[in-house]
Amino acid sequence: MRTALLVLLLAATPVLAQDTWNPAKTRVFAVGVLNFADKTLGTWPDEGRVDSVMIEALKKRGVPDANIVFLKNGDATRETVEKKLGELLAASAEGETLLFYYAGHGSRDFSNPRRPVSLVCYDSLPDKPASYWLLSDVVRTIETSFRGGTVLLTADCCHSGAFIEELPGLKTSRQWGVLASVQPGSRSTGNWTFTQCLVDAFNGYSPLDSDGDGHVTFKEAGAWAEAEMAFCEDQLSCAWIRGLKDSLVLAKVSDKKAARVGERLEAEDEGKWWKVKVLDAKDGKLLVTWLGWDKQWDRWVEEKQTRPYKPTTFEPETAVEVEWDGVWYAARVLQTRLGLHFVHYDGYPDADREWVPRKRIRLARKAKD
Repeated sequence: MRTALLVLLLAATPVLAQDTWNPAKTRVFAVGVLNFADKTLGTWPDEGRVDSVMIEALKKRGVPDANIVFLKNGDATRETVEKKLGELLAASAEGETLLFYYAGHGSRDFSNPRRPVSLVCYDSLPDKPASYWLLSDVVRTIETSFRGGTVLLTADCCHSGAFIEELPGLKTSRQWGVLASVQPGSRSTGNWTFTQCLVDAFNGYSPLDSDGDGHVTFKEAGAWAEAEMAFCEDQLSCAWIRGLKDSLVLAKVSDKKAARVGERLEAEDEGKWWKVKVLDAKDGKLLVTWLGWDKQWDRWVEEKQTRPYKPTTFEPETAVEVEWDGVWYAARVLQTRLGLHFVHYDGYPDADREWVPRKRIRLARKAKD
């Protein structure tokens, strides 16, 4: 049975883990595919892409340009991504960190009981299985060819958390960390929210520093992404480690924000309550942005116009029905977290379990009767 919640595990094999990430000794392999040769797939505009913002943030942190491979759209064919990754790994050295990143579509093979996950390349086609990039192949290539000791796997796509299913049984002496937009069995949003979480972590955005020690750690980055994705996108992100200390420092705090900046609340407007995030706080007022609304509507509100966000959930073991692609299936609630439900579909394998938002779940009809 897969581990479903935010997991921060240490491997049984003792490994001396580094305490601070060193950008100068890091290699970055990033792929961002927003349009595809397969025209049946959903696409995204190049305008406003946040993966490019992340690459610039990494450069400013000190990752050498020569250590970065960033493939976008038509350049990210199946053959090219594997070739370029191989070249980057061949140039690596002891003591280095590899940061792997992918944004685009993630695909599950539902014909396989294990439900293996692949990254979709620009030229991936349904009638050409070899054109998809299996997560198992990514991990195997890195384990075989990378000379450094630390690997950070990040992905912003459907089923991206499936990286954690490829690592527990791996024979390795390396330190591994996974930060992914969603749990293995679930689909991911088409927005850039998760990648922005990575940008915030690498930039040392102060609201991530939950203990106020002036540093943003891997654990804090994972907790920030989990809270952001649950609140903004109704999905549960994934953070996992093997051999890596969750206290690994990713950045020093680079700014000084008001104490309540970053809070996730509800605010009242014209008799209705809306999700908001706090941008600033002063003199008993909060500057908020209204989730799903343009920035032009950002405004100051009285604290008394806000309240904590407390989503309603079903209790574990509740019989429910869950919507998937327009069809409602009988299921059972296993766990709840941050307003989301981890469900098991009646009559389906454990591999199909997923985290679902409140809008996709309802009380089973027989339970109503």
